[in-house]
Amino acid sequence: MIYRTRLGEFEINDDEIITFPKGIPGFEELKKFIVLSLPETDPIKWLVSLDDESIAFPIIDPWLVLEDYEVDLSNQDLELLQVQDPSDIVVLSIVTIPIDKPQEATVNLKAPIVINIKKGRGLQVILEKYELKHPITKTEVKSTNVVNNGVNDVAGTVKESGD
Repeated sequence: MIYRTRLGEFEINDDEIITFPKGIPGFEELKKFIVLSLPETDPIKWLVSLDDESIAFPIIDPWLVLEDYEVDLSNQDLELLQVQDPSDIVVLSIVTIPIDKPQEATVNLKAPIVINIKKGRGLQVILEKYELKHPITKTEVKSTNVVNNGVNDVAGTVKESGD
């Protein structure tokens, strides 16, 4: 099926859709998303709503920002995600990029997006030990590549798409 999104039109198969049974905090009414990779914003990907074409979140592998990042999921989280094999889980964090200040980008390590890629189910969880706005440039691990190869390109992509 063809979906119109903030990043353009894409043909998306049903098995690529990620359902968030509870939505995402602040966007509880949105249930269907897809993760898109754009070469020009790598290593940053996009969590794109299929319910509201104006919603797309830049996301990143949190281990690119913090090597010793840890995610503990409750039994309730694992049940909601229908996890049978831990290797089916992907964890991503939302990136915030201030307009005209990509060097001040932050990543939300406190509330990662957890996806069961086998079942197409997602959930945003809250982790007590991390920051909501962890500066990407504050880290030593691969942050130069994240900023140079991702954040600056994402800032340009968002501007081009009307933000």
